[in-house]
Amino acid sequence: MSSIHETLFDLLLNALLQISFFAVVAAVFSRLVAKARAKHQHCIYLTVLLFCLAAPVINTLWQSPPTVEVEKSQQQVPSEAGGASHLFGNWQGYAKQHKQFTIPLGVQSWIVGIWGVFILLRLARFGRAVHRVRRLRRDSSVLSPAHVKIASQIIEAKYRVALLESTAIENPVTVGVFRPAILLPSRLLPALSEQELSAVVAHEFGHIRRWDFSAHAFCELISLPVAWHPGIRYLMCKVSQTRELACDDYAAARLGKRRSYANTLLHLASLCLHVPRANAAGLGIFDGDNLEDRIMMLTEKRRSLSRSSLVGLVLAMSITFGGGSILARSVSLQAGSEPPNPSEKFAGTWHWMFDGKSFATMILVRSGSGFTGSVTESRIALKDDGSLLRADPSEDSTPKPITKASLEGSTLHITVTGGFEFTVNLKDNTHAEIRPAGAPPNMQPIPVERIHNSR
Repeated sequence: MSSIHETLFDLLLNALLQISFFAVVAAVFSRLVAKARAKHQHCIYLTVLLFCLAAPVINTLWQSPPTVEVEKSQQQVPSEAGGASHLFGNWQGYAKQHKQFTIPLGVQSWIVGIWGVFILLRLARFGRAVHRVRRLRRDSSVLSPAHVKIASQIIEAKYRVALLESTAIENPVTVGVFRPAILLPSRLLPALSEQELSAVVAHEFGHIRRWDFSAHAFCELISLPVAWHPGIRYLMCKVSQTRELACDDYAAARLGKRRSYANTLLHLASLCLHVPRANAAGLGIFDGDNLEDRIMMLTEKRRSLSRSSLVGLVLAMSITFGGGSILARSVSLQAGSEPPNPSEKFAGTWHWMFDGKSFATMILVRSGSGFTGSVTESRIALKDDGSLLRADPSEDSTPKPITKASLEGSTLHITVTGGFEFTVNLKDNTHAEIRPAGAPPNMQPIPVERIHNSR
C-alpha cells in the first residue's frame, strides 16, 4: 500500500473516532450553549465544526515516527501473517502495550475507494448547487419599484444588494458571495403586507451582513470528505439552526417588534412550501427546521448568559476540547504497513566483510517459499580467540550455486555446492552474521552487509 493510500486510511479512521468524540462533547455542552445569545451560539458551533474538521487532519499528518520498541514488537509478528494484511491501532507512546488490529489490504482498498466515490458524488452535488444558484439568479427578474422602495428602507446604504423575484423558488433565499442578492418567490409577494415584506428582507439582509452565504459554502466544501459522519451532520445542523436564530434576532431588533416578527414567520410558514435542505440553492428563511424554537426565542422572555458566564462557558469548552485534542493526539490510529515476511529480509546481495573490505559475495533470491542464489568461495584464517586473522577471495571466483536454503525462525540455513553449510542471522535490514557449520566453537561470526535488495 502506498504512503498516500496509508495516509488516507489513517485519516478515515481518525475522523471516525475523533469527530465522534468532539461531537459528543458539543452535545453535552448544548444545553449551556442554548442559553447564550444566538450569534454567540452560532460562533461556538461554527468553531467546533471547524475544529472537528481540522483535528483528524492534523493528528494524521503530524504523526510521530514509530519508536524502537514499536519496531521490535512488529518484528515479532509471525511469518504466517504474510504480507497481505495491514496493521493499525498503534497507540502512540505505549509501544509495548499497544493493541493491533488487522484488516486485509483488499478491504482497506475497497473502503478508501468507496470513500473516494462518495467524495466525488458530494463534490458533483455541490457543483450542481452552485450551477443552480447561478441559473436561479440569471433567470430572476428585478422587484417592482414599490417593493424595492420598501426593501431599501431595511438595507443599509453601504451594501449593494440585488433585489430579485423568481418563479422557481418557494421560500425567500439569499445567494451570492461578492454580489449578494435577495430572491423572493413571485407567488408570495402579492400575499405579503408591507410590514411582512420588511420582516422578510430584514431577515435575509441579516445573512448578508453576517456573510452567512460565504461561510455556509465554505463549510459545505471543506466538510465534503467527512459529510458521511453523523457528528458532522449534527454540527452542520446546529450551525444552520443558530444561524437562523441570529438572523431572527437581527431582524426583530431592526424592526423593533419581536412578537410582530414572530407572527410574520408564522404567516410565512403558512404561505411557503418548505423545501428540503438538500434541494435548497441558497440560504432560506426556513433553513434549520427549527421554526418552533425560533418562535419561542422571539416570544418568550429568556435571560441570556451574562458576559462573565459566557466567558466561563467558552473557557470550559476550550479546556475540554483542548484536553480532548491532546487525548486524540495520543490515541490517533496510525495505519502502518505490516512488517514484511522475515524471509523477505534475507533477499539481496550481501558482502562478507573483513577489515572493512569484501572478500566474498552472497546473492539470495526468493524462490517460492525458499531461496536460490550463489556464494563465491574464500579463504579464511582464525586467531586463537576465534576472530578472523585473514580473509581473502579464492583464486576460483566462480560463484557456487546454493543447493538448499531453509528458514527456521529468524535463522537462514544455507548449503552450497560442495557441501559447505552455514547460517545467516539478521542484525538489521542491512547487516547480518555468518556462522559456518563445523567451525571451532569459539569462532566469532563473520559480518556481512547487504548492498542491494532483490525481493
